[in-house]
Amino acid sequence: MKKEEGLTLIELVTVLAILSIIVLIVIPSTDFFDTTRSNIRLTLIAREVVNDLRYIQQKSIFEGEILRFESDDTKTRYYIKRKDDNENIKIKNLPEGIKISKKDGGKVEIYFNQMGTPIGACTITLKNDKGSEIYISVAVVTGRIMISGKNY
Repeated sequence: MKKEEGLTLIELVTVLAILSIIVLIVIPSTDFFDTTRSNIRLTLIAREVVNDLRYIQQKSIFEGEILRFESDDTKTRYYIKRKDDNENIKIKNLPEGIKISKKDGGKVEIYFNQMGTPIGACTITLKNDKGSEIYISVAVVTGRIMISGKNY
């Protein structure tokens, strides 16, 4: 009779269980998942800001209603307001760890005239607590709104 060598099913399952436990202990201690989740959240917020800016622009062009996009002093929320009566149309609280500001660090204030040209055009910076940044540029003459950044 020939002697067969190899692993039994029980030995194989035991080794896989031990490796799985080691992996479950090591992986959560890495910062990879937190950084990835934070960057995805930053990208989603950037898209929402762009959509809100485009909404304000379109409302100004087609309905003649001038709305203003404005961040608050804490840089943790932004508002869409009517320019004339300062009434809030939308208040957006940003997720924890995300800040909004001008590229120079100041407060954001943008509105569009009836031609769709921005008044107060600038580059908006969205930054998360992991150090990632996404830039939203509002072109001065054309009013074009673009997203850029290393993580976008």
